[in-house]
Amino acid sequence: MTKRPTINEALRLLRLYCRYSQAEMAAKLGVAQSLVSDIENANKSVSMDLLAAYSEAMDIKMSQLLFFAEEIEGQPIARRGQLIIAEKVLQLLENLRPAERDKA
Repeated sequence: MTKRPTINEALRLLRLYCRYSQAEMAAKLGVAQSLVSDIENANKSVSMDLLAAYSEAMDIKMSQLLFFAEEIEGQPIARRGQLIIAEKVLQLLENLRPAERDKA
């Protein structure tokens, strides 16, 4: 099995983190869903134009996308998944937090 390039993996994780399906991401990017799939599976390289489209669609600077890809380099897949799970746990805790009581 060929190792997926980190930028491709970073874009996949970012999409999952933002809870977009591949079809939704493709619509945001103005490309076919098959291209998003090919990018995420490292069947196609990410062009600078497409990286700029991801940056704009996700409201993230390109430098941040590249930094994120660099940060996950060499991390085990389980560690990468923690990025997604951690956000869901924080949201769950936020939803369970009691409403602030009025102070009289």
